[in-house]
Amino acid sequence: MLLSIFKQIWTNITLISIISKMKVVILAGGKGKRLRPYTYVLPKPLLPLGKKPILDIIFEKLKKQEIKDVYLAVNYKENIFKVLYGDGSEIGLNINYLKESKPLGTAGPLKSLDGKVTEPFFVTNGDIISDINVKELRKFYEKTKADITVVTRKIEVPINFGVLEVKKDKIIKWVEKPKIKLEIAAGMYMLSPSVLKYIKKDEFYNMNDLVKKVIRRKGKVSRFLYDKQPLFDISAIEDYKIAMKSFKKNYKK
Repeated sequence: MLLSIFKQIWTNITLISIISKMKVVILAGGKGKRLRPYTYVLPKPLLPLGKKPILDIIFEKLKKQEIKDVYLAVNYKENIFKVLYGDGSEIGLNINYLKESKPLGTAGPLKSLDGKVTEPFFVTNGDIISDINVKELRKFYEKTKADITVVTRKIEVPINFGVLEVKKDKIIKWVEKPKIKLEIAAGMYMLSPSVLKYIKKDEFYNMNDLVKKVIRRKGKVSRFLYDKQPLFDISAIEDYKIAMKSFKKNYKK
């Protein structure tokens, strides 16, 4: 019994040490076209929610988990990020920039880390706000011995038609405006540095391309289901309005 307790304590201490040294990549280089006209003025991760930019909220959630080493992948209006945050020292972070000379998608910027990271690292889109426990994600990643762990969430998609089940020209069932349950990628990942070899330098490459290539090469891709709140994916105008309303109601700071 005592040995079991000791092992658990030691595991937790080890994980805390690992997490404190973990590198996090925040993808912040996109133009945010679906959030125009707002993004004509500011890049998407700097749009305000309540009294703070989205990126400030992401930073605060990382710091609460003792994560301080951040890479910002930037392209569109990159100088605004550098003016606001610099090297991160004023806000208790260590910020480095992955500069895209051209848009490189959601995986292309990661090639700059090849040879710089030796441990699994966390990647998140710059428009995602969640309370995901990175320690639990890392523990799951290690348990599954994956090359990539994709964070997923479940959604319901309404179909605005009557959906028919047909057998030999005979309608045997009619369901009016059903909701289809789907599991989708949530814009967050844990990656092994070994997968960076699949990305070519300065090549536009999305995360789904990387995942599919790892699968084709017989690598292992696991999924970590995140079904808690909050989870805001602020990629379009309607998403932004929902997030603003929720933050106004529930998040005063």
